[in-house]
Amino acid sequence: MVIGSIIMGGSMGTFVNAPSMLIVVGGTFASAFVAFPMGSVLGTIKSSLGLFGSSKTDFVKTFKILIQGAEAARTGGAVALEKVKVDDPFIKLAFQLVADGYKSPEVQSLLQIETEATLERASTSVKVMEKLAEVAPAWGMIGTLIGLVLMLVKLDDPSSIGPAMAVALLTTFYGAVMANLLFIPGANKLEDRAGLEHIKMKLVTEGAAALARNENPRQVQQRLMGFMPPEVRSNLQAKKRAAAKKK
Repeated sequence: MVIGSIIMGGSMGTFVNAPSMLIVVGGTFASAFVAFPMGSVLGTIKSSLGLFGSSKTDFVKTFKILIQGAEAARTGGAVALEKVKVDDPFIKLAFQLVADGYKSPEVQSLLQIETEATLERASTSVKVMEKLAEVAPAWGMIGTLIGLVLMLVKLDDPSSIGPAMAVALLTTFYGAVMANLLFIPGANKLEDRAGLEHIKMKLVTEGAAALARNENPRQVQQRLMGFMPPEVRSNLQAKKRAAAKKK
C-alpha cells in the first residue's frame, strides 16, 4: 500500500536515494555488529530470510512420527527406532538416544540441554532484530541532520537545496519503514516461531521419555495430546473420531 500510494502520488524514483540508503542501512547494521558478535547478526539475517513464508513447525507430523516410533519400538524393541525414517534432527536424536539404551531421565536431561541451546540461539536472533528496530529510526534522524547541514552550508546554491533536502527527509522515511515494516514484526515473528519450536521440542522430549519407559502407543498418544496446541489437539481428535466411525 505504501508503494501504491507513492506511485499514485508521483514517481517511485523520487523515493530512491542512494546516500540516504547508505546512511540508514549501513548505519543500522553497523550498530548491530557493534552490539552483537558478527556470527549472531549473520545468523539472524539468515533466519529472517524465511519470515515471509509459513512456519516449518508441524505438530501433526511430529505427533505421527512419535506414534510411529512407539509402534515400532513396541513390536521390534528400542533398536527398531533406528529404522524409522526421520528428517527432523531433534527427533532423530531423541530416537537415537532411546535406541542406545538411555533411561527415561537421561533422555529427558540430554534433550533438555539441546532444547535450551536452540532456544538461546532463537533468543539471540530476537534480540538482534529488536536492536535493528531500535537503531533504524535513530539512523534516519542522523541522516536528516546530515541532510540539513548540507543544505544550510550551501544555501547560496539553490540547485543543491533539493538533493540535500531529499537526503534529510528520505533517511527518516527509510528508518521508519525499516523499523515498522521489517524489524519490529520480524522480531515478533521470530519470537512466536521460537515458542512453537519450544512446544514441539517438549513434545518430542516427552514422547522419547515415554518410549524409553516402553509405554504402549496408546499411552504415548494420550500423553502427547496434552502438549499440543488446542486447535491441533481438536483436529487430531476429530480425525480419530472420524476414523473410528468408519471402522
